[in-house]
Order: sequence, then structure tokens, then C-alpha cells
Amino acid sequence: MTRSQFATDVLGTTDEYRLDIVTDPEPDSPQAVSYFTASDPEAASRQALRLLAAVDGPDDRYGELYAHDGDGGAVHFDTIHLPE
Repeated sequence: MTRSQFATDVLGTTDEYRLDIVTDPEPDSPQAVSYFTASDPEAASRQALRLLAAVDGPDDRYGELYAHDGDGGAVHFDTIHLPE
């Protein structure tokens, strides 16, 4: 699992997510970053897909979804791809 800093003012919750939208092979340079809350991981994945679809970019763009760990960090949760 990858851990990175979760830039947010709300600490101590586990229903916050970050989506790094990537449009080139280098995942460390996202085109956009979105922070959002969701009621559960399944809802977070659905919301991440909607956010990914809303960003302009190549058809092969994808998103790296991170979950807030409750201590100010982020844990990689899933990789979201646009449906074919």
C-alpha cells in the first residue's frame, strides 16, 4: 500500500477520499486532484468514476483513488478506469 499525505482540514474521519486523475503514464503528475466524501467504499468508487468522466482528457485517462486513514495520511484504495 502506498501512503502519502492527505491534504485536508477535516481530520479523524475515514469517509474522505482523494482522486488523482492521471492522463499520462506518470502517475505522480496528476492532471487534476479531487477531494470528496462518500458514505462507503462502493459509493466512493462510483463517485470517482463520475469525476473521472467529467475531466477533459484522453480516453485512456485513469484515477488513483486514496482513502483518508484518519491520521492525516492517505492510503491507496483503488485504480479507476473509464469504461470501454
